[in-house]
Amino acid sequence: MPKENIFYEDEFFYAIYNIKPAVYGHSLIITKRHVELLKDMNKDESKDFIKFTNKVLFIVDKFTGTDQYDLILQRGEYAGQSINHIHFHIIPRKKDDGMETSKKEWVDTFKEREKTVNELNKKELLNITNQLRKIAETYSEEINKI
Repeated sequence: MPKENIFYEDEFFYAIYNIKPAVYGHSLIITKRHVELLKDMNKDESKDFIKFTNKVLFIVDKFTGTDQYDLILQRGEYAGQSINHIHFHIIPRKKDDGMETSKKEWVDTFKEREKTVNELNKKELLNITNQLRKIAETYSEEINKI
């Protein structure tokens, strides 16, 4: 994982901004160790996951101005998994975000947006990553208490 793409990390996980965000703030949590299945995360990774996720949610909440989100794990082709490495999507939610539908329609819309949304260029991605990193630094004391 290129260091420039990471806005937060710990011993077991990275947090990056999705290069093809379905909505503003769409971020990913990725295991550092290659893991394909949730059940294959080791005890330390499993224990750390919730703590790390809460810290990333804090950062994304500050970035987007919302504390509402979907946390998604796509496992398998029919679930929309695009790479064979476990990763979790944080999808910040706001009123009128274009995703107000039934869960089935939402999943269909999400999959379609991931296929059709324009990929961020390197400068855009770096700019957003730096904003997220700055939030993590600014609030490091609060984040470390989580």
